[in-house]
Amino acid sequence: MGIYGWLDRALLAPLGPERGHALALLGMSLGIAPRGARVADPFTWNGVTFPNRVGVAAGFDKNAVALRGFAAIGAGFVEIGTILARPWAGQSLRPRMARLEAERGVWNRLGFPSDGVARVAKRIAHGPTRAFALGCNIAPHPLTVKSAGEPRFAERVCAELAQLIAALHEHARFFVINLSSPNTSGLRGVLHGEGFAHEIVAPTRARLHALAKEAGRARPPLLLVKLPPEDAESAPWRAETLRALVGPLAHPELCDGFVAVNTSIGLALAKSPFAQPDAPGGVSGAPLFPHALGAMRALAALAHPEQLRIGVGGVMAPEQALALVDAGAHLVELYSGMIYRGPSLLRECAEALQRERSMSGARAS
Repeated sequence: MGIYGWLDRALLAPLGPERGHALALLGMSLGIAPRGARVADPFTWNGVTFPNRVGVAAGFDKNAVALRGFAAIGAGFVEIGTILARPWAGQSLRPRMARLEAERGVWNRLGFPSDGVARVAKRIAHGPTRAFALGCNIAPHPLTVKSAGEPRFAERVCAELAQLIAALHEHARFFVINLSSPNTSGLRGVLHGEGFAHEIVAPTRARLHALAKEAGRARPPLLLVKLPPEDAESAPWRAETLRALVGPLAHPELCDGFVAVNTSIGLALAKSPFAQPDAPGGVSGAPLFPHALGAMRALAALAHPEQLRIGVGGVMAPEQALALVDAGAHLVELYSGMIYRGPSLLRECAEALQRERSMSGARAS
């Protein structure tokens, strides 16, 4: 079983998934994490260098409390968040998390609980962020999303995103706009809106570049967009359905790339006893992997070659990290796999990608 498996069964699992995860983050914040040399497999994209190609997905550490632990376990990059402009308690309906043990899945409807950008930015400023490439996952506040469809809604969203990047851009190497979470009512509707690319993404990227220029940075942070695993009808993406969402964004002057995928509403409704039609939540973990793999294959054919692609969703073993890269991902993120397998999974995946690159180089020569 290993030491992590014993700790998980004896200590974390009995607390329930939400409290157990909070305890794990506390331990990581205190530096209680397996240590070892970071796998050296550097990858550079538009001036941003990732020490290796395996990182931690958004949602694992929403408030930047465990940065010491991520440095200890050798993460190549870490995506903090989702970060909001002001504090939010998240979904009030309980339970908010559950394990799907038989399928090695995780269901959640946390709903963007956040300490707010002011507190998160302070933690990041004092954290060991030079050890890895730091990403910040950002979104409009759920109270702002409630005004979707009203006049000047896009301007209010852009103003909040600008506030977030202004507070975080000194330390972030990349930002991820998250309008694909299933846990904020109306959020995915904004993502699918006709003017999303030019009314929200383009102004946010322009503001990010302006801030970098004002700060004298040679390279601005990257701006990525996180995609859902399914269309508006909760059906897994096909190339023709994904084209409608990605096509308007498939220009490197609009955004620098994509993170694919978020959690699944369709799987939540099918597999979780807690899912409700008006509060379905989303499923991650092993059941999500086929969705993530299919979405990455379609995305690789639709995105511009100069756009970065990060694959995430159900990576529970190194073979799946390799499969995502083979499907077109440049980088891979973990979340639920570390819940079931422990932080050693990150190193195992990074070593597998390092070996694959070495073997590819040897074959090419």
